[in-house]
Amino acid sequence: MKIIVMILMFLITLIINLFSQTDEGYIKSAYDAIQSKDYSTAEEFYTKAINQQPKYAPSYYGRGLARTYLNDLGAAISDFTKAIGINPNYHEAYYSRGLCYTKQSKFKKAETDFQKAIDINSEVAKYYYALANVFYYEEKDDAALNYYTKAIEKDSNLGLAYYGRAVIHKLNKRLDAALQDFQKYIDLNGNKDGLASEVERLMNEIRQEKLDMQE
Repeated sequence: MKIIVMILMFLITLIINLFSQTDEGYIKSAYDAIQSKDYSTAEEFYTKAINQQPKYAPSYYGRGLARTYLNDLGAAISDFTKAIGINPNYHEAYYSRGLCYTKQSKFKKAETDFQKAIDINSEVAKYYYALANVFYYEEKDDAALNYYTKAIEKDSNLGLAYYGRAVIHKLNKRLDAALQDFQKYIDLNGNKDGLASEVERLMNEIRQEKLDMQE
């Protein structure tokens, strides 16, 4: 009898491990697909992982990322919301959902999500940068400037934060500060964002404006 019980327990353990390995396999395959920019395949594998373990928040988060890249924003938001429901401290999910809301021009919802991400983890520079962008879209220049600066304080190599702050400085006629930030952006990012020519154009505008002010 003891032998039978031990065999049954062993078989149960094997079955549990099999399901666990299968689930991990789906997640790894999904992650690899994300890295290869094969987002439809990633979505499929994350869905299989969710079917295996419907209470595992990272699977919803991963599928949400895949759906974001596929521009299926409504479904992505739903997945990020499910991930947050399972793990209310999932700051990455708040951030990613906020990006989706930003793309939908739902700026109040985006603002709430980015602030929640910051409340949970105040050390991530891109959260401040994302919130600064929302304030910029809402034409709240002072708040945008404040959060671009906070992003830079968290990560002095975050080039896009210098770019955003430079735009705010230029709009508000702080020309020297704008030039300094645009130059810092170029020093850090060069043309990896495809913005080098635009930055050079803006810097030339500022230089010309400074010359006009001297005449």
